[in-house]
Amino acid sequence: MRYFSGMHGLGDNIYQRAFLKSLAKSGDVWLDTPWPELYCDLPNVHPVKPHTRLRTQAKNLNNSDVEWSKPPSGHSTKISYQDDGILRGMRRSFGVDCSTFDLPKFDSPISGDYVVVRPATVRKEWAASSRNPRPEYLLECTEEVLRMGLPVISIADLADGAEWAVEPLPKATEKFHLGELNIKQLLGLVANAKLVIGGIGWMLPAAIAYKTPGWFVFGGFGRYNNPNVLMDPSRMDISNIGHALPDNFCKCGDGNHNCDKRISNHAEKFTKWLGKFPDLVSRKGDGIPPG
Repeated sequence: MRYFSGMHGLGDNIYQRAFLKSLAKSGDVWLDTPWPELYCDLPNVHPVKPHTRLRTQAKNLNNSDVEWSKPPSGHSTKISYQDDGILRGMRRSFGVDCSTFDLPKFDSPISGDYVVVRPATVRKEWAASSRNPRPEYLLECTEEVLRMGLPVISIADLADGAEWAVEPLPKATEKFHLGELNIKQLLGLVANAKLVIGGIGWMLPAAIAYKTPGWFVFGGFGRYNNPNVLMDPSRMDISNIGHALPDNFCKCGDGNHNCDKRISNHAEKFTKWLGKFPDLVSRKGDGIPPG
C-alpha cells in the first residue's frame, strides 16, 4: 500500500506531482491533497480528501468537481522537506526520484496574447511578508510590458480581507482580485500566457511545469526561498525562467524579518532578460493603458 499524507500548499503540490508520476508508473498511489485537479491525468493516483482549515485550500476542496477516493486502511506516510530543500526532501519522503515536471492542460479564461502578474500579498493565516519582493519592482515590469502593447492580467484572492496586496500594485488591464478564477482557470491562464511575473510562490513551479517564460523577483526569507532550493536545472527545464535577487540577499528563516530587498537596476535587468524572447521585444504598438 502506498498512501501519502501530502503537503497542502499549491506550490508544494506542483512539486509533489513529479514524484507521484514516478510512483504511479508501477501501480496505485493514494494522496491526500486539497488540489486533486493537479493529478487528474494520472490514472493510478487516487486523491483523498484531507482536513484543512486554511482558506484557499478549503475553498478548493469545497468547490472541486473531482471524484474523491476512499483512503486505504493503514497509516499514511507524511511528506515533508524541512531543511533538506524541496526536491531532496521530497525524494527522502517519497522514496523515489522525481519524474518530469509538468501539469495537466487546462483552457485559459482569456483569449489572445497576455501577460500574468501576481502582486505581492500577505495572508493572515501564514504571514510571510519577508518573502515578498519590493512591490515597485513588479510595477516596473508591468509598466514595461504595457509599453510593449501586451495586456496584463493581475490575479489574487483578496475577497474577504484574509489576504491583502502590498502597494504599489502592478499595473494591469484586467484584474481578478476577488478569487474569481478556480484552479483550472488559474493554471490555464499561466499555461497559455506569453509571460508571467511575480514574487516567489506557486506560480514559479507552475511556469516551470508549463515552460511558460517567467520573471520572478526574490525578496528575503532566503533560507527557504532561494533559487537553489526552488529550482534544480538537473531535473527541471528552467531555460525560460529568469529571476532577480536582492543585492544583499537575506538568508534568514524568519517570515517577518525586515530583510534588505533592494535590487540595483532591476528594470534594466528585466529588460535585458526579455531580450531572450524576440517575439515579445519585437512587438510594435503604442502601448496599452492600464484598466
